[in-house]
Amino acid sequence: MDIKLLQRILDLIITPDMREVVNNPKEGRGENRTAEEKDLLDSFSPNQFLSKMNLINHIKSLNFLNKDSEIVIFGSWYGSILIPAFYDEVKKITCIDQDTKVISRAKYDLFKDLNVDFICDDIFGEFRNQYKNTDLFINTSCEHMKPMKEWGPAPQYKNPWWTRVKEGSHFAFQSNAMFDIPTHTNCVNNIEEFKKQLSILHKVIIEDEIPDERGTRFTLIGQICKP
Repeated sequence: MDIKLLQRILDLIITPDMREVVNNPKEGRGENRTAEEKDLLDSFSPNQFLSKMNLINHIKSLNFLNKDSEIVIFGSWYGSILIPAFYDEVKKITCIDQDTKVISRAKYDLFKDLNVDFICDDIFGEFRNQYKNTDLFINTSCEHMKPMKEWGPAPQYKNPWWTRVKEGSHFAFQSNAMFDIPTHTNCVNNIEEFKKQLSILHKVIIEDEIPDERGTRFTLIGQICKP
């Protein structure tokens, strides 16, 4: 984890107005925060750190990434924690998210000085050349989209795109049991349900559960094999 980079980002998002509100509770905590600021701050919340660090530590324990590696992050949000965790350790990071505001904030503000490829798109929209060279596919937003075994445009493309990526590349996915959050359209009750959302090409190496007061988070990490 690049702590200096992370601190620079936090200094950018925690504005003087925010600090004033926190330092002067009589003014009312949070009253001056816009919805966008709250969303960005939420990406650095303790629960986000806990779940992302769980994923990061498991990935690093497998010791397969190097300076020639490429990472693609599906549903990247701002890339708040994952980018600082891997940026100095790999060749390239590509972040893909459907939210235009999120991608714009990350690209032109948070990580404007970094060579990160930000793409605003649906990951099920089209197959991209970046996928051919990807060594690690990260998706910590599986609860927001269709199961990963269906990755590919339906119904015109019947075979999942996993058959077109590099053999031996890795995946690191997270989902959760937080059914009461409106944007969570594909939650799972347990890790066994989560594993059923993988294709037969996904060979699980690590599985884990992370406690959260809103519902358990689940981590699956492994390799993508050819049929």
